[in-house]
Parts: sequence; structure tokens; C-alpha cells
Amino acid sequence: MLSKPSKRDLKHNRTINGKGYKREDGLWDIEVFLIDSKTYSFENIHRGYISAGEHLHDMAVRLTLDDEKKIIDIEAVINASPYNICPEAVKNCQQLKGEYMVAGFNRKVIKTMGGVKGCRHITDLLAHAGTIAYQTLWKEKAGDKAKTITLEIAKSIEKKFANSCYAYNKDGEVYNQYKEILVNKLEKN
Repeated sequence: MLSKPSKRDLKHNRTINGKGYKREDGLWDIEVFLIDSKTYSFENIHRGYISAGEHLHDMAVRLTLDDEKKIIDIEAVINASPYNICPEAVKNCQQLKGEYMVAGFNRKVIKTMGGVKGCRHITDLLAHAGTIAYQTLWKEKAGDKAKTITLEIAKSIEKKFANSCYAYNKDGEVYNQYKEILVNKLEKN
């Protein structure tokens, strides 16, 4: 829990919500939503006037993936934005069809949609979609193997996650627990 803050006045609220679904056809849907609002009303050059609590940004992405995390379909919408032109910024999302949501995906998103080629908020939502996809598919793909650390999982930890965060610091406790499991499993084989 965060410490008790100083007395303050809320000015901006952002909510990002993501969900992962298994579809009845065997594919996966990953959805991420972003809502921004202000606690005060203000003039806006494109929309005229934005009232307190009205959505300044209202955006969503849905990616449909197969079991290998290949993007089969992608949809992005901008329902509310501060500028009239913003909804056009989603057109380059279609270039991500056929890409895989694996390591390096965020670099592909930036290359495809970064800067003037897209919307910063949509690229942020796609980064969230990557982690939601991982969390949605990992247990399903691992099946009963998820109950124990297999040789495959231990190798994956070493290959994909080494030094990727505090817990997976190569000199740290968590990473070295997986490394020890990997060494033990390799010695048994």
C-alpha cells in the first residue's frame, strides 16, 4: 500500500483495463481499453468544450491470436480524443497482422506505428496487450506442465527473462533458483 499522501486535488484520471479471452473457435482475444478524464471543464480547439468527467481519451484495441501468439486480426478504435484527426491514427495497426506477440513485439509496434505513423496511446495499449497475452496463454499452453518446472520452462526463464526485471536479476535469488533447477534437470538427462 502506498503511504498516506499530502493533501491534494485530483486533476486527471486514467484507467487502463485489459482482458484475455479464449474463444470458442480456439483463438484468443486480447482487449485493452484506455479512458482519460479531467476533473475540470475546459475549452478545446477541436471539440469546443470538454466537461469535467467527460472522456478526453476513449480508446480500445482487440487482437485475435492463435496458439503461437500470431496476430490473426487486429482492431483499434479511438472513440474520443482531443483532436478530430486522432481516429485516423489507427490505420497502421493493420500492418501488425501476421506478426507474433513474442519478445521484440514492442519494437515492431514502434517501427510500424511510432511517432507520426500512429497514436502514442494506441502503442501503449499494444504494449499492455503483449503482457496480457502472455498471462492469458501461458497456463493454457503449459497445461499440466505448469504445475512443475519442466526443463523447457527452466530454459525459457534463462533465455527470455534473464535480467529483464529485478526478480530475474542474474545475480539474484529467483533467477538462480530457476538456474539450479535447470542444471539439476540437465544432469538427470
